[in-house]
Amino acid sequence: MLRYESTSRLKPSAIRAIQQDVQAIERDWWKGALGFDAAEDDEHPTTLSGRTPLFYKSGITSGIPDPDDLFMAFADATFILGLLGAWATNHKIKWHVRMHDDDWGAVDPSGMTKPLRDQMGKWARRLKIFPSGRNEWFIPEDRRAELLSRHAARKGT
Repeated sequence: MLRYESTSRLKPSAIRAIQQDVQAIERDWWKGALGFDAAEDDEHPTTLSGRTPLFYKSGITSGIPDPDDLFMAFADATFILGLLGAWATNHKIKWHVRMHDDDWGAVDPSGMTKPLRDQMGKWARRLKIFPSGRNEWFIPEDRRAELLSRHAARKGT
């Protein structure tokens, strides 16, 4: 589970803008979509947090080979981190990022912090995915599309 939370209170206008951006996303997600908890108060500043399930249960129960699951989870994680980076820049905020309840670092207006880049870099090296920038990795969309098609029945697992 990938968790993300603003480290400070956001203005209601920033929350509305982010929620509109989320609603406009057209993506075939692997396990779960990017999602935020509903803001408690839409008239006062508040923190914004959310979570996205990235992985299926490994082994026979899901029927999805671990390398496919790892690749697709990485593709969704990099997509989400890219969005968090854009929102950090646009709204001058910082996001705290956790993976499976472990602190992975943060995304702020300058990009991913070193701990987060290091974690993502380890994951990328395991998959033999190469960086295409300081905070980006090249995700072969043809492979992503092929795995989405091959595992089309995954949503029930």
